[in-house]
Amino acid sequence: MSRIMEWYRPGAVVLQCGADSLAGDRLGCFNLSLKGHAACVEFMKSFNVPLMLVGGGGYTIRNVARCWAYETAVAVGQEISEGTIFLFLSFSFFFL
Repeated sequence: MSRIMEWYRPGAVVLQCGADSLAGDRLGCFNLSLKGHAACVEFMKSFNVPLMLVGGGGYTIRNVARCWAYETAVAVGQEISEGTIFLFLSFSFFFL
């Protein structure tokens, strides 16, 4: 993405944050952690261009809710304490 941002120099970025790439999603085949997924948001913020986040896929509702809550916090620069453990529990904690 660094090269793309350098080449095109966009005036804004729309980042589609599909939660179907998270580990444990019912239909997705990727295996990203919640923190890894949010690292993408943090990376795109580093370019200092207006950034609009939009939701997308995600077929395990608890993953979707945790993902978008966490990424909203990352987007606005709000730290979530380690005491908010429910954000970091795995899929298997809830369903297996």
